[in-house]
Amino acid sequence: VSLWGMTFDVVGVFSAKKLQDRQDLDGEPLTPVTFPREMSAEMTEEEVDALESGEDVREFQSRYQHTAADLTVIVPYQTLLATGGRLKAVAIRTDSQEAVAATAQKLVDRFGLALFSGEPDGTFLYNASDAMSYSGVPNIIVPLAISVFIVLNTMIGSVYERKREIAVYTSVGLAPSHVSFLFIAEALAFAVLSVVFGYLLAQTPAKLYAETALWAGITVNYSSLAGVAAMMLVIMVVLVSVIYPSRVAGQIAIPDVNRSWTLPPARGNTLELVFPFLMTYREHVSVGGYLYDYFDGHTDVAQGLFSTSDIALGFACETATGLAGRDGDCPEAACEFSECLQLKSRVWLAPFDFGIMQVAELMFKPSPEQPGFLEIHVRLTRESGESNAWHRINKGFLHRIRRQLLVWRSLDDETKLFYERLLVDVREQRGAVTDDTVGPAPGTTPGPPTRTRGRTETR
Repeated sequence: VSLWGMTFDVVGVFSAKKLQDRQDLDGEPLTPVTFPREMSAEMTEEEVDALESGEDVREFQSRYQHTAADLTVIVPYQTLLATGGRLKAVAIRTDSQEAVAATAQKLVDRFGLALFSGEPDGTFLYNASDAMSYSGVPNIIVPLAISVFIVLNTMIGSVYERKREIAVYTSVGLAPSHVSFLFIAEALAFAVLSVVFGYLLAQTPAKLYAETALWAGITVNYSSLAGVAAMMLVIMVVLVSVIYPSRVAGQIAIPDVNRSWTLPPARGNTLELVFPFLMTYREHVSVGGYLYDYFDGHTDVAQGLFSTSDIALGFACETATGLAGRDGDCPEAACEFSECLQLKSRVWLAPFDFGIMQVAELMFKPSPEQPGFLEIHVRLTRESGESNAWHRINKGFLHRIRRQLLVWRSLDDETKLFYERLLVDVREQRGAVTDDTVGPAPGTTPGPPTRTRGRTETR
């Protein structure tokens, strides 16, 4: 028989139907396969995952086509390679049935191929895939425990050494949770810095040594997952160690069991309280100007948390023993009977449909516990609205004023001087104002605001 100009001797024939029906271990015919042109490209990640998991194997197998049995000719292996043929599959028969599984395991580990094995229990698919394993974890438990206790001891010592600093945080209005978070953020910052410097100290010498003759040929993996895991472990150790010190810092900030500010009970239609905010006599004019501008910004505003009208200010004489401190804030003669600012305004509280109206009075008085400083006394008098709703909604109103006091504390000296001059100008324009200035006209009942005026609010 002559094929492609070559002469072959026919030694036998076979049944095309039987060859087509005969299946291999992979469940497909024994006939040769023809790969399409795109088979030269690599498989996608999804196909590799499916092949490794043993699913959708036939989808992978459908990437090639079998030659029809009646078009198949069996020739010697060397002759096939000489004519440009390629090796498509290898069938191996072991000496014994018991050696099939062991042989398949060795071949998979050696070549990393997908192998089908016919065993007494059935046909099995052997496939090798890359996997990551960790070892030596028990060896780092003791060093990790030592690291936790070292960081814990350091942070606890830092908390007790910074009691005065924590007191300053509390005096400017930080809540215990804020103080705790400051220590957590500080520990997290140190953890990130230590991780970055540790990474650089580990990779830089390794890179330098790789250029020497002793370590020539060593490749440093800068993006190793093991390195990332080590860095995350260090950060986690620091965060775990700072949990207890942060709680201690929060307890030092507010040693009382009441960790949130609560309103005192009202006496009838009057609610009186003192803001935990101290200032010098020289500063209280600037604070008053800032609060006056804040209240004036809510005049005739029909949206927001509250609306104001009939804002009045005045100065009353208060016995201020001790206002002349060692810092020379003002002479003793000028402070002993100096006038302290008082603000008074009518306030509508949102939601305005409730009809809650009150008169708010802010009085700057000398602090009996801190000589040389002033404090703000607040008196709220309910004029309309349901009593319980008035008391409940006032917490948000007072909290907003406290927040504005903290904002004033963060202003620069030039801005504080601006508000001081603002109050002086308003006082000169209005002249002496008494408490009778604030209030509705005789025989009239004030109503909620209906006109909206644009104003930006400092938050």
